Amino acid sequence: MTLSSNTTATDAPATESMPPIAANRFARVWATGLVVLILVTFPIWIPPWGRDPGFPRVPWIAVPAAEWLVAAVESVALAVLVIGLVAVVYRGADRRCWWGVAAALAILIVLDQHRLQPWAYQSLLYAVLLAGMSWREGRRWVIAIAISIYFYSASGKFDYQFIHTVGHQMVQALAAPIGGVGDATATRFALALPIGELAIAIALALPRTRRIGGVCAIAMHVTLIGLLGPWSLSHSLGVLAWNGLLAIQGALLFVVSPRPMERSDLHEPPPAPRLLCWPIRLAVVAALLLPLAERSGYWDHWTSWALYSPHNSRAEIQIHSSAIDRMPSDVFAFLDDPDGDRWHDLDIGQWSLERRWVPIYPQARYQLDLAVRLAERHDLGQAIRVKVKRVSDRWTGERQETFLIGASELKRQAARYWLGGVSP
Repeated sequence: MTLSSNTTATDAPATESMPPIAANRFARVWATGLVVLILVTFPIWIPPWGRDPGFPRVPWIAVPAAEWLVAAVESVALAVLVIGLVAVVYRGADRRCWWGVAAALAILIVLDQHRLQPWAYQSLLYAVLLAGMSWREGRRWVIAIAISIYFYSASGKFDYQFIHTVGHQMVQALAAPIGGVGDATATRFALALPIGELAIAIALALPRTRRIGGVCAIAMHVTLIGLLGPWSLSHSLGVLAWNGLLAIQGALLFVVSPRPMERSDLHEPPPAPRLLCWPIRLAVVAALLLPLAERSGYWDHWTSWALYSPHNSRAEIQIHSSAIDRMPSDVFAFLDDPDGDRWHDLDIGQWSLERRWVPIYPQARYQLDLAVRLAERHDLGQAIRVKVKRVSDRWTGERQETFLIGASELKRQAARYWLGGVSP
């Protein structure tokens, strides 16, 4: 009787629709984390029904549609996204739910570039993998993406701008409990930050050191939460929540060993048809390789995992005092004329954090499109000018700059980009 009982407990066939336990656990954790991230960045996802959206929306392509239609599409996509994520939390690695999440997230991102936060991009990649791959194969791709984040993030920080600005600031914040360190010392120690992150990427890539790398990754994210929290450098809640989710991911993928009953994919439902699996594989391979083109400008900074790295291209927007009275209070609060030349700097970074609860999308193309939309919305004409700055030199920190004056010149320059919401 005992033998019969053990055989039944071990060999009882699972229902064919039930994914492996590890797949369900990872899917539920990531879906829960994505729900939290959406909640702490909610203003960026709200459709602009019957109100002035304040912060202009910049789509990836010019969308010749009425505002009400765009708002309707966004509302449906947001509803599908939320329902899909709640269903995943309940059902686990359900392919239909993940297809819905992937489609809704893609639509919302296409309609507003600002929504392509690094965690949203990562979630989109994961959603497609969980929808179209068996967990046995999908897990390998998820691990590759996770390692690439650490690798490219570290690579972007071997940079003059990071060492002398953000890295310097981080070291000073870490050293604050012991009274701080000198500027020269902080600059030297700043180089240790990307070295440590690169070491984590290498450790995770090697099976023998993967668990050690996972523990170090968790420690790094916990340290970043302490460093970037409101008690220190005061970064946004989205940044803190993403670091928390990455710490949990590190435990699930690299530290916690699967139990014997989790190692079998025998009862996992079949993946998507082979005709669909290959495009998914090619898309993920592209996501792993295209960050190599980030410095040359052919791939965006955040989709290249250039995190906390100030070498990114950017656009500095200024509004002339003659047009200040046309600006709403939502914009006026972020204007300042420090040198008294009657050209007021618009702090789009702080504007984004306070009104949309997320960092500004770090791309000159996007920020120039933002300036164009401001100029058109408030009829600024020649009362707006923009300094477009290219990616800084890795070794010297120097940048090439282009100075643009007037709405017409801004629009002509913006139309030269392949992507964006400005038509030629």
